[in-house]
Amino acid sequence: MPLATSLAIFQSCNITGVPKSTRCAILRDMAEVRKAERRPPLNKTHKLKHQDWAKKYLKTDFSKVLWTDEMRVSLDGPDGWARGWIGKGQRAPVRLRRQQGGGGVLVWAGIIKDELVGPFRVEDGVELNSQSYCQFLEDTFFKQWYRKKSASFKKNMIFMQDNAPSHASKYSTAWLARKGIKEEKLMTWPPCSPDLNPIENLWSIIKCEIYKEGKQYTSLNSVWEAVVAAARNVDGEQIKTLTESMDGRLLSVLAKKGGYIGR
Repeated sequence: MPLATSLAIFQSCNITGVPKSTRCAILRDMAEVRKAERRPPLNKTHKLKHQDWAKKYLKTDFSKVLWTDEMRVSLDGPDGWARGWIGKGQRAPVRLRRQQGGGGVLVWAGIIKDELVGPFRVEDGVELNSQSYCQFLEDTFFKQWYRKKSASFKKNMIFMQDNAPSHASKYSTAWLARKGIKEEKLMTWPPCSPDLNPIENLWSIIKCEIYKEGKQYTSLNSVWEAVVAAARNVDGEQIKTLTESMDGRLLSVLAKKGGYIGR
């Protein structure tokens, strides 16, 4: 009975009259309280496209793929993260209540093999459309990282981005093509597939670090500095573990006929 209440679980066993505190104490030995995972719905077309994508890239050398994505971090962190055990008699910490989590910072990064690219901060107040996204890549990814790479590296690298409108537009596609990232060097991406991108796991690592113990921030600069510090603590072996997980992810897609692979 996933996500059932303690009362419903005990009633299903024909056990009644047990106080809630006792029910919870018993259940803690064998279970934990979790939230349901949120995922976009998958229809038959999505599943078929996931399978086609997995078949297309099954023999790809994923050490040559740059996996990219954006993440928004707020001053207050995700809802529900400021929860945890406290000792009896102790008071719960006070948290500030702010609209929209107090505002946030948009962060872009990439991972390839055992290397982290970035993170880079999107300028506050900038809404990423096709033009601003391409200019952002020019000022950060291309000028600060890509141009330092060898010609052989650039020849073999495959650039991955999701299907956000600013990424997949004709303008952005043409702009990337002029940069030499086109055809087989630009990975096609199936719809509704956040669980396929290994950088999503990196975002989870960073968020767990910057929001541990219910931490809040007082300024956008302070939360950005926390992201940078957390990213620096992610070593090459951790990144390599994520990028090397792709073969297994593709096999899972094929085994589940295009459904979600889980993490």
